Amino acid sequence: MEEEQFSITLPEKVVEELQLKGETEVIVSIDEKKLIIEPAKKMVGNQTISLRWFLIPTIITSLIFFAYFFISSTSQITLVGPFSIANFVLSLGVVSGVFSFLFFFIKGKRNQITTKSTDIHWRNFPTILLSFIIILVFSLLVFFKVIGLVFIGASFDKYTATLLFFVFVGFVNYFMIYSALSITLSKLMNLLIFVIVGGVLLAMITNRDHQWWQYNFSFLGTMEATKSWQFNVTLMFSALLMVALIDTLFVELQKAVPHSKRLTILRILLTLTALDLGAVGLFPYTETGPFQGVHNQVAGYLVYLIVVLIIGIKWLLPHVSKEFLTFSYLIALVLVIVCVLFQGTHYLSLTAFELLAFMIAFSWIVLLLQNLQKMAKNINSSFKAEIKPQSKERSE
Repeated sequence: MEEEQFSITLPEKVVEELQLKGETEVIVSIDEKKLIIEPAKKMVGNQTISLRWFLIPTIITSLIFFAYFFISSTSQITLVGPFSIANFVLSLGVVSGVFSFLFFFIKGKRNQITTKSTDIHWRNFPTILLSFIIILVFSLLVFFKVIGLVFIGASFDKYTATLLFFVFVGFVNYFMIYSALSITLSKLMNLLIFVIVGGVLLAMITNRDHQWWQYNFSFLGTMEATKSWQFNVTLMFSALLMVALIDTLFVELQKAVPHSKRLTILRILLTLTALDLGAVGLFPYTETGPFQGVHNQVAGYLVYLIVVLIIGIKWLLPHVSKEFLTFSYLIALVLVIVCVLFQGTHYLSLTAFELLAFMIAFSWIVLLLQNLQKMAKNINSSFKAEIKPQSKERSE
């Protein structure tokens, strides 16, 4: 008995996205009761491109490294320290990684290669590039700090050192090329979380000798704290990332829901919240000078904006889920309880109050952005397709 065959009519947007024009066959697979349609000629993946191209900048950079020590006639090269492998990876390696990122991001934006970065706008590119540079440098610093503690006093001849340099720089270029080819909204979200959590933790660690927690959480950004710039820059940079993420999210949302006043108001409120977060870092707490009291004012505005967003989310966000709405009201209740425990009963210290309020508010903002991301994805990536049975004459 012959099996009955069916035909699927795909929307034009799907055909353009998968580059199926002129094709007569596609690969259809089933994964956990989901239908997956792929081009018969599969597009080259980001990982494949990264593996193909990372060798070129790595080899060039390694030759420069070898030439420097060959000319200087250095017999032994240390793993960490001045004029070490680590030192050159953090300079030459990072520079080559930045050029790799720039090259492949630009090629992707010009549609010369298939990437996921087409939805990223040029106005947000500087912030994103700087974010990846910070993550790369931070990761390398931590890595070489650990390596230096494990291999104390380690040094190598120039050939072995060049080989090690090649491996480290190869990883740097692969990471930057792969990142340039695969930037998505979800990765921007992860980037935001990494920057703000990592920056705050770094500020806590570097100020551990001053027992900052005996004062208050915002002490990390004051002039009295050592390396306060790390905390303040974290807040300012997180604000820039939030603005970039909000911009990208709402461009996608407004494609499907154009001229929505509620979405416009929500976008303005979220952008103001991001800018206010940056202002908290830009104006550190001080009891003297022209900016006296500004820190407390902008921090207070941040609280008001969060409260307005939570209260108004039911009207501002179309099709908001009951679960998220319930959770938002629960967050608001917890914030009220924390305020009462601090101001009313003095059960909580200033440090505990600021730390709890910061974590609760930031967690809610991240959840809101994730909901917006999910909504944008569902609206712009879900399509209806018609399934029709084929006639026997046609199938034969």
